[in-house]
Amino acid sequence: MVFCGKCGKDNPMGAKFCENCGATLEGPTSQQPQTTYASGNWLSREHAGFLPRFVAWIIDLIIFGVIGWIVSIPFGTNYGYGYGMGYDAGFNLGGIGTAITALISLAYYVYLDGMQGATIGKRVMKLKVIGTNGAMPIGPVPGFIRWLIKAIPILNLVAYIFILFDSQKQGLHDKIANTFVVKE
Repeated sequence: MVFCGKCGKDNPMGAKFCENCGATLEGPTSQQPQTTYASGNWLSREHAGFLPRFVAWIIDLIIFGVIGWIVSIPFGTNYGYGYGMGYDAGFNLGGIGTAITALISLAYYVYLDGMQGATIGKRVMKLKVIGTNGAMPIGPVPGFIRWLIKAIPILNLVAYIFILFDSQKQGLHDKIANTFVVKE
């Protein structure tokens, strides 16, 4: 395969021009990792501001509200429906439902942000998480760091306030994990 330095597409061996953008190819080079795109391809994109990122976060929050509610029912940790009215359900194992929901959240963010480049909310808003070096997807470690910061409520609030005032539109979680959120 011949890697196009302009758009990041892998082209067949012997190709003189990129099938995607038409750029002249310089000949065979070592094959680039499948998960990393050319730096200019993602780093040149406009950074997403507060509002589209906030809407994406709300979408993900709704998804987790439903998941948390479903997971909590069999463990007796759901107090949203019928609390104090004799509608107690489950085995009242308390924190187990919370722990399971946290693990599902961890898997969701690390896999989707870290390994796929966007959560469902970000996909709806047409956003991608990229590394400050242009890598996309960013990998599981930066995905975990982003999740960890956002899992702590006060840090999540601070993270989103950072977006409003940062010239690169990075939240606290972006700065620590060396990531940007860009528009597709």
